[in-house]
Amino acid sequence: MGHQWRQVNLGERDYAIMGAIEKWGILGLGQLEGLVFKKGAASEERTRLFFNEAGREIYTKACYKRLSDLEAGGYVRSQFYLNHRKLYTLSEGGHEALTLAGKAKMRGFRRGMSEAIIDHEIKVNGVGLVLIQLLGMKVATERQLVEWNAKEARPAKGQDSFPDLWIVDQKAPKAIEVELTQKSEMRYKEIFYRYSNMVAYDGMVLYLTGWPNGPELLCKLANKWDKPFIYAASLQEFRDRRGRCQFIGYRSNGYYFPGQRESISLAPSEEEQRPIAPSPAPASPPARKALETVASVQEATLKASLDAPREPDQWGGGGPGANPYRHLPPPLRPEGWR
Repeated sequence: MGHQWRQVNLGERDYAIMGAIEKWGILGLGQLEGLVFKKGAASEERTRLFFNEAGREIYTKACYKRLSDLEAGGYVRSQFYLNHRKLYTLSEGGHEALTLAGKAKMRGFRRGMSEAIIDHEIKVNGVGLVLIQLLGMKVATERQLVEWNAKEARPAKGQDSFPDLWIVDQKAPKAIEVELTQKSEMRYKEIFYRYSNMVAYDGMVLYLTGWPNGPELLCKLANKWDKPFIYAASLQEFRDRRGRCQFIGYRSNGYYFPGQRESISLAPSEEEQRPIAPSPAPASPPARKALETVASVQEATLKASLDAPREPDQWGGGGPGANPYRHLPPPLRPEGWR
């Protein structure tokens, strides 16, 4: 006798959950919380969730309770990996439900993932969610790139693999590579030359590295082999600045000449986005006249008070032309005002 699944009435939010898992292949509990249940939260909180950073309180939230219902109904499957909050993949029932509702975007779904690459995949998905949800970019996953190329039945421009993410831009497309560990120099040389045949004239390859001095190393190699489309940044800085970090690279000056260092960013920093306080508007003619009248009255009052006769004091008399230093003892008065 087969497993008896619980009856679950699917809503738009449930389809959003299953559609996201279909696109990304596997998503963590925190990632689904930030994507579906925390749309109005601050960007800092959503970034933390997009990288699946959450405490045990996440298991008391509505997201976990709804995912438990979907798992009981046979639509998603929970996965357990070391040092990760619970992760979810789509099940056969979930993909079938998307297909019947006309919401399926891919022909298949991911059933699981090796422990060796799970950390990389979760961070790639975190980067993609930040780009889409916080920076408003159109981003394709590696799974989508494979699917699109398979549908068109054409070779993938001479490459044997696809980038982790692809920022869709007709003028300047960008490949995103998340590198948690360093490869050999010869391996990078192969990858850089492969990308030479893949990216458009204005295209770029943006590396996010997870080891110290990673951006500096990749930029030096790109300059060495005259690959000006390579840029790199720290993955931690990308996460801390919510996608608005600086990518460093080299502008080409020819194969035999060293490149010129430069940097780019995918979006203005949050400091640059802060509105500048507007300059005060110039006063209207009536207001200007009123201000001038007040100033003239204040000036006349001050002059009258200075010219008014004063009672002589022990250091000198008052009135017009009085000694302005009369409040000082004679030894301390300047020369000429003795």
